[in-house]
Amino acid sequence: METIEKRRDRFKALHSDRRAFLMPNPFDIGSTRILEGLGFEAVATTSAGHAFTLGCKDVEGWITRDLALAHAQEIIGATTLPVNGDLENGFGDAPEDVAETIKGAIEVGLAGCSIEDYTGDPKQPFYDRELAVERIKAAVDVKNRLAPNFVLTARSEAPIQSGHELEEAATRLKAYHAAGADCIYAPDLAEKDQIETIVRAIDAPLNILASRRKFHMTRKELADIGVARVSIGAGLARIAYGAFMAAAEDIKGGGSFGCFDRASRYTAFDAFLKTRI
Repeated sequence: METIEKRRDRFKALHSDRRAFLMPNPFDIGSTRILEGLGFEAVATTSAGHAFTLGCKDVEGWITRDLALAHAQEIIGATTLPVNGDLENGFGDAPEDVAETIKGAIEVGLAGCSIEDYTGDPKQPFYDRELAVERIKAAVDVKNRLAPNFVLTARSEAPIQSGHELEEAATRLKAYHAAGADCIYAPDLAEKDQIETIVRAIDAPLNILASRRKFHMTRKELADIGVARVSIGAGLARIAYGAFMAAAEDIKGGGSFGCFDRASRYTAFDAFLKTRI
C-alpha cells in the first residue's frame, strides 16, 4: 500500500503542468471506489454531498470539524488515490482555528484541502481581506512544519458578476498565493475571459468548479488556458440524489415502474466494489 506521503507527492505533482486534471468529488465509500475504478487520478470530499448523506442541508456550520475529518478519513481508507478535503472555512474564524483544522487534515491523511474566506454570517459574509490572509498564513505555517507536500488551496467565495468583483477576487487570490497557498480557487469563475484574466494575473495553479449550470467549457479548453485542476463539488451527489428522487416520484405519482429500465446493471459498477466488508 502506498504511503500517505507518496500520495501527497503524487497529488502535488499533478498540479505542476497545468493540464486541468480531473478531481471529482465522491460522497461516500461506494462512490469513491467507483471513481477510482473509472481511472481518475485524485478525488476530493464535498461538504454538501457529505451533508446530504447525513440528511442535512448544505448549510455552513452544520458539519463540524470532527465530522468532516472523520468523513475524510473514511474516504481515504476506501481508495489508493490522493484525497483533497473540502474543509469549508476551516471551522472557525480565528487563524488558530484554521491551523487546528489543517493539523487534523494532515493527521487523518489528506493530500490537501481547501479553505474558504466565507464567514457563514449573512451580515458580513466574507472575512476582511487582512484577516483572510492571516488565516491562510496560519494554515501555511502548520502545513510547512508538518507536511510540506500537503497542497493548500485558498478559496475566494465572493460572487463574480462584474469587472470590479473579478478584480477583488484576483486581489484576494493573489494575496492568498503570496501568503503561501499552493493552489487558488474561486468557485464563481465561469466565463472564459474571467478565467483567462486570473491565469494571466496570478502564477499559481488554479482550480475551476465545472459542475455549475450552463458551464460548457471542455477540459481541453481549460487546459489550453492554463487551468491546473477541475473539481465537481456536489455535482455528482446532486445528480445521484436527483435521479433517486425522480424515480421515487415516478413510482409514487404514476404507479408505474418503467423508471427502472434506466437503472444501471450491477455489472456496470460491481467490479469496483468489495465482495465483503
